[in-house]
Amino acid sequence: MISKVIIVGGGIVGASFAYHAHLKNINQISVITETLPGDSQQATSNTWGWVNGYANNDEEYALFRLASLNYWPKLIENINNISITSKGAFFWDLKERDIFQTIDQHKNWGHSVSIKKEFELEKILPNLVNKPKNAGYGKNDLAIEATEISKKLFEKSHVNFLNKKVTKLIFEKNKVIGVQAGDEKIYADEVILASGLGTTEILKSINVDFIMRSSLGLLAYTKPLPPLLNHPITGIDFHVRQDNQGRLVIGGRFDDDASKENDLVAAAKTLVKEMTSRINFDGEVSLDYYTIGKRPLPIDGRPKIGRLKNSVGEFIKGVYIAVMHSGVTNAPMAGKLGIEEIISGKQDKLLTTFSTHTIRENRNV
Repeated sequence: MISKVIIVGGGIVGASFAYHAHLKNINQISVITETLPGDSQQATSNTWGWVNGYANNDEEYALFRLASLNYWPKLIENINNISITSKGAFFWDLKERDIFQTIDQHKNWGHSVSIKKEFELEKILPNLVNKPKNAGYGKNDLAIEATEISKKLFEKSHVNFLNKKVTKLIFEKNKVIGVQAGDEKIYADEVILASGLGTTEILKSINVDFIMRSSLGLLAYTKPLPPLLNHPITGIDFHVRQDNQGRLVIGGRFDDDASKENDLVAAAKTLVKEMTSRINFDGEVSLDYYTIGKRPLPIDGRPKIGRLKNSVGEFIKGVYIAVMHSGVTNAPMAGKLGIEEIISGKQDKLLTTFSTHTIRENRNV
C-alpha cells in the first residue's frame, strides 16, 4: 500500500502527480525542489502555455498528447478561480504542403484540426497583419497560465514543500526507499522524479545513464494591452499569444549563445518590436519583462514516464520517472496514469512506449 510519496520537482508535472496522488487518498505527499513554483529558473515558469496534440509523425506520442489535451478542461474545472485563457490555436510554421499533410495525418488520429483560409483568418484574427493563405487550426488546443495552475494543484493536494536540492537516491536491495536532500535523509514508499534536467544527476546516484538535451527558450512579455489576439499563433519565425493579464507573450528565434543580460534584454526588445509590425494597434507596445529557461528534452523527443529496469531486465521498485517536453501539454495524463500505475502496478497502454530505461551494472551501488 502506498501512503507516502516524495515528488522531486515543483513544476507542472510534479503538481499533476501531487494532485492525482491526493485524489487516490495518498495523504503524505512531500515535494522537494530547489525551485519553488513560480521561480524564474523553473521550466514551467518559462513555458509559452500552448496545450496541443501535435507530435510530427509519431502516432503513439500524438495519441498520448491528444488524451492529455482532452483531459485538461476537466482538470481545470476542479480548480478554484482558474480558467482556460483561450481555446483554439493557429499554426503556419511549416511549408504549406506540410501543413496540409499534418492536418490530414492528425485528423486520422482523432485530432479536431482543420485548414483555415485567409478570408476566414480575416474574421478570426482581425488584428494580425500579413495573414497566410492557409493555416492549421486546432479547435481544442488551449492556452493556459501554467504557473498559476501548478500553484493551485499543489495547494489542493496539501503537500509538504521542502526547498532543498536532492543529491541522491537512497537505494537498498534493488529498491529506492528515499532521497538525500541536503544533510537530510527522507524516506517514502515511492519517489517520483519530475525533476526535468536535474533527473540526470539524481539517477547517477544509482548508476543510471539518463541522457537528456536542452534548449534555451526566451519569452518576451509586453505591458498589458487591450484584447488583440484571442488565440495562440505559431508563425514561421515567431509565436505569440495574449495572457490573462493582457500581456502579449512572444517567442521567436534565439541564439543559445546569448547569455549576458544585456544580450537577453536586447533580444526580448527585438521580439516586441518585430511583433508590433505584425499587429494592428496604434498604441504603445513595450517590453514589461522577459523569461529565459532551459527546456528539458529527452534524447529521442518522447516523454520518459515509468519505471526503470536493471541490467537483467527487472524493474527497480520505489522510483518512478516523469520527464518530458512539453510538460504543459502532457502533465495531466502523465500524473493521472502515472499514479494509477504506481498504486496498481499496471501500466496503461498509452504509457507502454515511454518507459524503456536501462540501468548499468554497478556492484558498488
